Amino acid sequence: MLIDNNKCFACGRDNTEGLKLEFSYPENGDKALTTFTPAAKYQGWEDILHGGIIITLLDEVMAKAAVCKGFQVVTGEITAKLKNPARIAETLRCEGRVDVVKKKVVYASGTVYKEDGTIVAQATAKMFII
Repeated sequence: MLIDNNKCFACGRDNTEGLKLEFSYPENGDKALTTFTPAAKYQGWEDILHGGIIITLLDEVMAKAAVCKGFQVVTGEITAKLKNPARIAETLRCEGRVDVVKKKVVYASGTVYKEDGTIVAQATAKMFII
């Protein structure tokens, strides 16, 4: 059993260095949604959000989609394509969804968008049900 002590880097309210993501779930419960506006401390190149933070956003939104479906998961594999840079202070919209569940594995996908709809990154993941 996984225990949430509220210190997750991505969503933990008690993690002073974390992203503090908050999630919503549409009424039909088929995806998880969040937004994130990066501060300068998350940059890679000047004024550009670090790619590792983008991957973190994707990982978390896909995991939350699995949680929304009633699964406790840990990520076993993630494949991401970074398509466009995101700027510091630019609000990003993130969506994750469960595509298929087979035995003890959740297959999920996620996308990070700029406010104008441009895709920043897309990912797929295999998440193991605990």
